[in-house]
Amino acid sequence: MHGINHLHFFFYSGTPPPKLSTEASRITYILAIGKPIYLGYWLGNDYVLYLFSLFYNQWKSMKKCLFCFCCLCFSAHAQKTDSLLRVLAKTAVDTHKVNVLYDLGRAFWLQGNDSLGKMYCNQSVLLAQKLHHLRGEAKARLQLVRIENEYLTDLNTAYTHLDATLKIAKSLPDKSLEGQVYFRRAQLYESFFEKQSQVNQLLNQALRLFIETKDKTWQGTVYAEMALLLISDGKYAAAIDLMLKARRLQEETNDLMALRSTIPNLGSFYREMGRYENALACFKEAEVIAQKLNDERLRAYIFSQRAEIFENQGKYKEALDSYQRAAKIHEFSQATQWLPRAYGRIGGAYFKLKEYEKALQYTRAADSLYKSQIDSNESLDHLSQINFGKIYLVFKQYQKVISYAQTGLEWAAGSEPPLRKEMAEYHRQLAQAYESLGQSQKALFHFKNYKAESDSILNNEALQKITVSSMTYEFEKQQQANKLRIQTLENEQLTQARNILIGLSLLGVLGFGFVLWSNRRLKTKNEELKTKNREIEEALFKGQKIERKRVASELHDNLNTKLAAVRWHLEAMQAEDFNPFNQKIHSRLIDMANDVYADVRLISHNMLPAELETHGLVSALQKLVEKLNVNTKTEFHFVADADQTRPPSQVEHELYNIALELVNNVLKHAQATEVWISLSQTETQLSLTVSDNGVGMPTESQSDGMGMQNLQNRVDVLTGKLTLDSSPETGTKVSVEIPIQL
Repeated sequence: MHGINHLHFFFYSGTPPPKLSTEASRITYILAIGKPIYLGYWLGNDYVLYLFSLFYNQWKSMKKCLFCFCCLCFSAHAQKTDSLLRVLAKTAVDTHKVNVLYDLGRAFWLQGNDSLGKMYCNQSVLLAQKLHHLRGEAKARLQLVRIENEYLTDLNTAYTHLDATLKIAKSLPDKSLEGQVYFRRAQLYESFFEKQSQVNQLLNQALRLFIETKDKTWQGTVYAEMALLLISDGKYAAAIDLMLKARRLQEETNDLMALRSTIPNLGSFYREMGRYENALACFKEAEVIAQKLNDERLRAYIFSQRAEIFENQGKYKEALDSYQRAAKIHEFSQATQWLPRAYGRIGGAYFKLKEYEKALQYTRAADSLYKSQIDSNESLDHLSQINFGKIYLVFKQYQKVISYAQTGLEWAAGSEPPLRKEMAEYHRQLAQAYESLGQSQKALFHFKNYKAESDSILNNEALQKITVSSMTYEFEKQQQANKLRIQTLENEQLTQARNILIGLSLLGVLGFGFVLWSNRRLKTKNEELKTKNREIEEALFKGQKIERKRVASELHDNLNTKLAAVRWHLEAMQAEDFNPFNQKIHSRLIDMANDVYADVRLISHNMLPAELETHGLVSALQKLVEKLNVNTKTEFHFVADADQTRPPSQVEHELYNIALELVNNVLKHAQATEVWISLSQTETQLSLTVSDNGVGMPTESQSDGMGMQNLQNRVDVLTGKLTLDSSPETGTKVSVEIPIQL
């Protein structure tokens, strides 16, 4: 079994009712059913399905604008396909016609008309078989698999297409085509729990073939798909790294169709992390692509994503408007597979606006439509399930809350991987419902699970990796351009050296003199290149310092302020009015808020202290020791040579980080009562020593520990030397010696 994760695309099909011949009969059919149904209109050769959740009073207001909007949609579709239809009418029965049929099928699919898309692709397959055009047949079969992947109603036919295409790929042979087969099969398997264990194997198999054939376009596509899989497990940093890698490859090949999905998905990842500025920038780029491709599906997706940002920012009216715009696109482009999610989001927006009856109405519509499209024993729509729980909590119908939340929790926990965000929300609803029913033990159980799941969703490592990925993206593009220029210069040098050797055989002494001159010139250019590389490294270091300052400022000015506000609100509560159970929870919350506030404050102050920038390493370490002596039970001493000359800023920054990491290790592990930090300087060397009177370090940790490896890496960057002396009797002493030139 599997559930629907809110970031993934899931496509399903419903069965339309019989075609009705007159407008009057169509209206009667709507009123008789009284629930979401399909309304069909014949427009030329294009049968467009529209889905409505109509009741009588809604129909009166909507019927006036229906015909106009239908014609606009059809007109936009016709403009994309009319030219291909004209070409098809004039094309002879040859391999070119196979390609035109394929292009028509793909164009109709992109416009949302999957039935015509399948029809033309099937015609392309039949004609290609008749003409023995293997590549054309394979291309059309893979497009049919893509269409089927949105509906999952005829898997046997999809597998037949994949098997036939794999046979063609191996007979040609064509490794890139073979990789595409593995990739499309992996996409099909993603939707089925029992086959998910094979997905990564198929994707890696496809990636190896694309790397072997140097197919950058498909490499980017595979990386993007892998990123989508990682995001469902909450691995945001790894997912964004893969998505940025996909984007770089696709930009290198100017693959607009691949960027059509990569850029908006990247924006979705940033939105999930709360990096709305990055997300909106991605959506703005995606909107340009949607306009170029006349892609209504992408426009609807962008509306939905922007709406979620508005919702997270508390702009619920703007969010509702964007959700409704997305739903209208889905309604009028026959993309009924997207409507359950769209209606569920509208229901959620109404809930935030405290219009609970409308919220319940749209949530029921979403749930009803979803269940009409999917076997309820195979999947669950968590969006509607969570909405029901929230609404019934407001209505104080706690047994219904427990029923919906328990069912949702079972599905979320049984998914592979488990849906952590949904599990946290279900635990929250259950804790609140059981508390309202007076069942304190069950309430406490679910509250603890809610906290555990919530704490695991986002962590500091993910935030740091995303910051690095975002910061270095533009720099890497510049670095790639520099590498290209360096390669061009090296090629020029090789050509020049060859010409010099030819001249030497003819000119003798004159040629020898020319070689000396040329070598001096090349040496000068190489020195210029080295200087440029140093400038690039300095620019990167400067950018990292700026980013650290920004992150420290954000932590101090925004997060720390909000944490302080939370702490003040908690402390302002009248705890004596609570029952013992709630008093205990209130006390724990205050303690946790104080701990988090202290941690964030320490991180923000020490991430890049102003003292280090303005007065240097000695003053920064002195300031650090003063803070430590106030906040810890361990007594710190600092000794430094008088009148030290300041070393380069990079050396100061790295040594400060080394000292900070050593102090942190002492506080965590040494159990020391006293710590000595000393800083000495000669004309050629800067020495930092941190020693304590603690319990010493285990032998295995002195060489193999992750902390010591990180320290060694920092020292290696400065081409320095790290010495460790530790024993249970004398404590631990770590010395760092860095060569300098004053």
